[in-house]
Amino acid sequence: MTEKLAGLRELAKLIQRIEPNLAGASLSILAHENKDEIAHLLNEGFGVRLSATHSSGEYANHLAVLRVGSNKYTFAQDWREVYISEINYCACRIPPGAHGLLVHHVDYPGVIYDVSRKLADHEINISKLNVSREQKGKNALLVSVTDEEITPSVVTAIEELPQITKVVTLQ
Repeated sequence: MTEKLAGLRELAKLIQRIEPNLAGASLSILAHENKDEIAHLLNEGFGVRLSATHSSGEYANHLAVLRVGSNKYTFAQDWREVYISEINYCACRIPPGAHGLLVHHVDYPGVIYDVSRKLADHEINISKLNVSREQKGKNALLVSVTDEEITPSVVTAIEELPQITKVVTLQ
């Protein structure tokens, strides 16, 4: 097993927490090399056996795409590590073992400030932050990778913010 690819198992476990019902999910392997190993590691992490189709990727660093209902998760790699590079319409970089949050919300002015303020109140430092939306005032996703672990009290504080629909920790 390629050591760098081993992180796919942990990333797949994260997706399995976000998407506990993978019935009907589709897995496409986009990599040109190690296709069987990539499919095996992802299936181990998902805890179910998804049949994998093989196709060429849009970008050279894309390894695989998982589609669950209307949700899409893209797995990628670079010279350092494997990571989740996209969740639906939101570009991100979530490496294995990362601390942080996925904050689903209805787009509104000040969401970055509101979430950042709650994290700062709990002395949590943000290392990466991505925010994307379908369109102004519609569904949006804030991905915050942090240096510190996210506690249940932090999740509760963020869930109390206006227009927040779902908060998921990365750990």
